[in-house]
Amino acid sequence: MNDYDPNTKTLAETENFIAWSVVEPDGETTYSLQLERATIHFYAEEWDELLASISELIAAKPNEEGMYVVSFDNVDVWMDKSDWSEFKQLLNALR
Repeated sequence: MNDYDPNTKTLAETENFIAWSVVEPDGETTYSLQLERATIHFYAEEWDELLASISELIAAKPNEEGMYVVSFDNVDVWMDKSDWSEFKQLLNALR
């Protein structure tokens, strides 16, 4: 029987997006971003890189189709103006 009860903590939340951390059974903290249907997981070093890039992300401009693209390692997330605005709210809450 698995007695592990994850210790999760919400770091920031908007209507459709959430960022949280969890202490894993081995004691390591991992982080997650849920952006509507996509959930992206980060180790501590990767999370620190994300936090360090918040100013750069917030300053991003849309592409020629009006879409915003955020790349995490091997994952690209495309957002329209409305989703991007909400994503920026989440990033500002993480500062």
